[in-house]
Amino acid sequence: MVEIKVLVASKAEKWNDLVRKNPYASAYHLWEWGEALSLTYGYQKYYLMATRNQDVVGLFPLVHVKSRIFGNRLISVPFCEYGGPLADPSLGDQETQQVIEALLGATDRLARTLGVQYVESRNPPVEVTRGFIIDKGYRNVRRYATFRVNLRIEMEELWRNLHKKTRNAIRKAMKRGVRLKEVKDTEELESYYRLYLQTQKRHGTPPHNYILFERLHDAFGIKGKIRMLLAEYRGRPIAGVIMFHHDKTIFWWNNVTDIKHRSLNPTNLLLWNMIEWGVQNGYHILDLGRTRKGTTIYRFKSGWGGLEAYLRDYVYFLSSREKELPDPLQRRYGYLSKVWSVMPASLAKKIGPKIRGDTGL
Repeated sequence: MVEIKVLVASKAEKWNDLVRKNPYASAYHLWEWGEALSLTYGYQKYYLMATRNQDVVGLFPLVHVKSRIFGNRLISVPFCEYGGPLADPSLGDQETQQVIEALLGATDRLARTLGVQYVESRNPPVEVTRGFIIDKGYRNVRRYATFRVNLRIEMEELWRNLHKKTRNAIRKAMKRGVRLKEVKDTEELESYYRLYLQTQKRHGTPPHNYILFERLHDAFGIKGKIRMLLAEYRGRPIAGVIMFHHDKTIFWWNNVTDIKHRSLNPTNLLLWNMIEWGVQNGYHILDLGRTRKGTTIYRFKSGWGGLEAYLRDYVYFLSSREKELPDPLQRRYGYLSKVWSVMPASLAKKIGPKIRGDTGL
């Protein structure tokens, strides 16, 4: 048996080569995601790479997020719904198991060296990890849902699959004269971020740093892996959306809305545009991102004709005393949310990114 070695990757090229050819990888597995987070929030990233005879046969992107309030942990990966280990898709079942076990073993050693409380793997691909991740002591601790819209059908059928209210909302946005444009320059990116700050304040959630949006726009834009759109009404930005795309899948990551113009349904028009664009450019799936069942956003997403799928986060606790995971439903987050919703925008913009970075959510 050829030995599998695990090391911390230092360059993007070989890493992204394996991500690009892996059908179970997400846009968030790409090197650029961890790099943008590391540069923005000062995280140390440990992108573990498994090699055999100098060939890259597996990887596991891990980011070290340390906070006095929210704990010390390794996350694969922060601020998204997908992560976990991957193996070269050309490997057989037995070889895949060896690669995954090598990566999980190296993760355990790294976690103990760093003194983390737990390792979190967000919705690792079951096709790759199978039962291996559970056998190594990882437990399913959270369950979210997403909706995946099949883009490999005719536009007429996609339109018919929409809920009646969804179709009417799109028609209304068009009739009222909502226009869409790509975010291409700094002025447009700043317009998006201003809407983002409003949206986060309304939801009672600390915002990301503007620099993160800038870095994601630049890093993924060069590779043609991101679409950022603004909806305008009478020349004024009123909504926006950010989606990443990788292989044949489009991933919805963020959306913003000016509540004063919500009745114009700009988000519906933005999402329909993404569907049209995805079909025209040969994409297979639009993934609408994680959400909790029963929420307003869950009901909105359910109207787009997608297939509902469960997302499972797996956690490996390094001590018998399990750490309470950061969760927006916890009481302390409820208090924080109330404070955030009344905080002046200038102050939220200043201190919010530090808190958001500490959560890793």
